[in-house]
Amino acid sequence: MRLTKKQAGIAFIILVSIATTAILSFGILWTHHQIDSEFFVLWRPDFIHGCLISIPTGFLLNPRIKKLIDHYTETGGT
Repeated sequence: MRLTKKQAGIAFIILVSIATTAILSFGILWTHHQIDSEFFVLWRPDFIHGCLISIPTGFLLNPRIKKLIDHYTETGGT
């Protein structure tokens, strides 16, 4: 199964948001708590709450940031 360009954009935002949230929430918790049997019990709700924030934020900011970058990107010429 191949994704359409629109589906690929949606998948990209979701996957980058999840990966970033996983890495950041893990790293931040690790700076305050040792990795032991309790670590992942503490990490899981932080990760889920982070995803609830990062995924919608990705959908809101990604088009705006892309438009801003495109505005300052040369598209041809000399």
